[in-house]
This record gives sequence, C-alpha cells and structure tokens, in this order.
Amino acid sequence: MSGSREAASRRENEIKAAVAGFVSANSEVHLPPQTVRLLCTMFPAGNVCQRSLDAIAKEGFDRRHLLRLLRRLVDAGLLSKEPGSGSVPTTYRLHLPPVRR
Repeated sequence: MSGSREAASRRENEIKAAVAGFVSANSEVHLPPQTVRLLCTMFPAGNVCQRSLDAIAKEGFDRRHLLRLLRRLVDAGLLSKEPGSGSVPTTYRLHLPPVRR
C-alpha cells in the first residue's frame, strides 16, 4: 500500500471512529449514512475545508441535501463554519472529537 493510500485509509478510519463515537453518545442526533463519505471528501488530510458547495457537490452529493447535512454537522459540533465573502468560500473546520455546544 502506498503512503498516500495508507494515510487516506488512516484518515477515513479516524473519521469513521469519531462519527461512530458521536452517534453512540448522542442517540437523539441522526446523521445520514453519507456523513463519513462527506467528511472524508472535505477533509482528506487536514481539518480545514475551503471548497465551494458546488465543488463538494460535484464529488457525488446532492446540493440540497448537502446544505442540510452541513447544518446538522455544525449543530452537532463536528464542524464549525466561518462564512466566506465574495470569491472567498466558506471555511469549515472539522472537530474530532466534536465541540460541545
């Protein structure tokens, strides 16, 4: 396995474990199955994503559902959001473990 594949696999496992732990501890919060795939797409290596919603949607996500899912993840404390302006896209930060609200 190459170094980049190995790192991606580690990152995916880290995200899966964090989401599973969150879901176990917060049974009242429903996160859809695509949550892990979305987080792995947005945060393949680091904890900051500054991609546009259109760019993320092109990775195979329905834009309407994407907006709702991102809101859920912010509300759950898994993400924080800093609105962009003009040509600067919104900044999302991944929090593993989630930030308590």
